[in-house]
Amino acid sequence: MYSRDLEGKTYTFGVSGKLWRDALLMYDHQTRSLWSHITGEAVQGPLKGKRLRPLASTPQIAWKTWHQNYPRTRVLSVPTRGGMRESLSQDAYADYHASQRAGVSGMEYTDDRLPNKSLVIGVQVPTKDDTTQFRAYPLTHFMDTRVINDTLGEVPLLIFHDKTSFATAVFTRNVAGEVRTFSEQDKYFVEDNTGTRWNLITGEVTSGKEKGARLERLPAVNIYWFAWARYYPDTSIYR
Repeated sequence: MYSRDLEGKTYTFGVSGKLWRDALLMYDHQTRSLWSHITGEAVQGPLKGKRLRPLASTPQIAWKTWHQNYPRTRVLSVPTRGGMRESLSQDAYADYHASQRAGVSGMEYTDDRLPNKSLVIGVQVPTKDDTTQFRAYPLTHFMDTRVINDTLGEVPLLIFHDKTSFATAVFTRNVAGEVRTFSEQDKYFVEDNTGTRWNLITGEVTSGKEKGARLERLPAVNIYWFAWARYYPDTSIYR
């Protein structure tokens, strides 16, 4: 998810039908520049080199869970082809997800640190020297836990993933200048080392003297390993 605002202007986007490194390219209606949906960077056109600002979100969360936490949510109604109602539960790419094919061009990928079609959580954080560090968190680490405490660069991170709903969220572990350590509780809740309980869908404290405090959420993406590694070859992997 990205902001459409760039240098004082608001852009609108569409699907170009083109690919770059086997991934979809968007285009903006104003300049016809082509944008990578993975990096948010314009790769061709008048805005080449510009980068959209990523927004923190919760990828692929069950509607019931979202609505319980945000009951006043407005729902975007997506028009269907020919006015016919289509099942949103059908996945046009089901065969691709079930296969071992990586990309659409049939190219072989050489980063064998993980199997190509391994699902990972891709995280990137800025560093003090104006660079960016990248890390992939394989979803296999979340078979028996929903939370991981980690540090990337100098940023202490809380990585959350629920294998049932597929909800993912990444937060910093800084609370009022103090680095907290979190342990899993029931459902979407965790407790830190001070005994404070947090809701990881909203990032908020649920009770106690810190009620109203909120963890800082960071952008994250659920993505195949081959795609993440191809765009961010310097990425590390959480072990």
